[in-house]
Amino acid sequence: MQIRSRLTLLFSVSVCALLFLSFLLIYFFADRFNRQQFHDRLNDKAVTSATLLLRVDEVDSALLKTIDRARRDALFGENITVYDQENKEIYTNNDTVYFEITPVLLKSIRSSGKKYFNQRGFEIIGLDFRNEGQHYVVVAGAIDINGTQQLANLRVLLIILFGAMLAIVSIVGWIYAGRALKPVNNLIGEIQAISIDDLRYRISERKYNDEIGKLIIIFNKLLTRIEKAFSLQKAFVSNVSHELKNPLTKITSQLEVTLLKERSLEEYKKTTESVLEDIKDLNMLSGSLLDLAFLHENETVAMTDLRIDEVLWEVLENVTSLNSDYQTEITTLNLPEDEEKLYMSGNLYLLKVAFQNVIENACKFSPDHKANISFNYSGEQFEIRISDNGPGIDQNDLENIFQPFYRADRTSKIKGYGIGLSLSHRIITLHNGTICVLSQTGAGTTVLVSFRADSHSNMFLMAKKE
Repeated sequence: MQIRSRLTLLFSVSVCALLFLSFLLIYFFADRFNRQQFHDRLNDKAVTSATLLLRVDEVDSALLKTIDRARRDALFGENITVYDQENKEIYTNNDTVYFEITPVLLKSIRSSGKKYFNQRGFEIIGLDFRNEGQHYVVVAGAIDINGTQQLANLRVLLIILFGAMLAIVSIVGWIYAGRALKPVNNLIGEIQAISIDDLRYRISERKYNDEIGKLIIIFNKLLTRIEKAFSLQKAFVSNVSHELKNPLTKITSQLEVTLLKERSLEEYKKTTESVLEDIKDLNMLSGSLLDLAFLHENETVAMTDLRIDEVLWEVLENVTSLNSDYQTEITTLNLPEDEEKLYMSGNLYLLKVAFQNVIENACKFSPDHKANISFNYSGEQFEIRISDNGPGIDQNDLENIFQPFYRADRTSKIKGYGIGLSLSHRIITLHNGTICVLSQTGAGTTVLVSFRADSHSNMFLMAKKE
């Protein structure tokens, strides 16, 4: 069932339930009012007849009967009977109608003073009437033909009104549900017009700041993120293809040139060394891509307790041993007295990869190939700063610095693939850490890495989804 149908049904059922309850109350109170009015008329007739009979000397039973029959307000099946103190009938105005009045009933009427009851469809009232110390009982009864007919007419009218109101409410509910859902239908139409070939399309925003307007704003922001993700994916595929193609083309060209004629042993050796270097670059690139893909596909990695300062020292040794031109200098600003506080939960291989990428970048972009590292323990977190004195990074490039294969224009001539910082960012985030880059053009760059100092209590750490 569609939302419009459900809204119409819910609206119709709610309104009709209220109408039904209202009509039911109207009928109930109308019935009570008619019954009370009829009882009052019976009471008045009983009191009037008893007063004329017992307190007016000029009126006897025959005259009173004549008077009762001459009245134009006589009720249908009306019968008024008077009983004396010995329960003997001393007057009745209708010999054709008989009520079953027992001594027990008369006693009950005298004790209560007034009593209403029904017999064979007759509404009957019994009154205790006192005159000159004598207890008389007046019984008056009749059939409320007019009241019954009025209630029947009211019942038919309410049923007709209920049916008419049900139809009207259903139609009005259908119309207003359609009007209320019109923006949603328009939204559906605009969403269906969006294709994967053109993610620049945005839904028209409403001038009203209602729920649908907020939904459109959120959806447009989602489209912006999706468009950016698709653009990054296309750029990633393009960059991967480009970075893989360059060394492969170089290797192919060198081998083809070498095979054109006979070469000396020295030339073959140089060619082999050049090809080997290109293969190493390919191996490094493919390894980085595999690490990056693994981190994006897996939400958990195996963790062990390790000392963060020892990881840094191992990385520094690896960096300087792999490239003799690179220099590193580490400064410890603050260390805890208890060495156990230097432990944290982490993956040794991934943390070494993350720090090595950042430190190698610092050495690579510094004119003197030197990176300055500071380690600080604040009691709540570990803070590692890796600084260089390179050309710095433009502010416009900083927001994309962690995107795979992204490289600033001023560093495009320096060898690299643009994967290192993206991989480091993912690894540090996986360890519940933070990484940020502080840089100014011409003033060098500082990478700040922070970890919680109490994160070593778990053997396995859930990764945060980006």
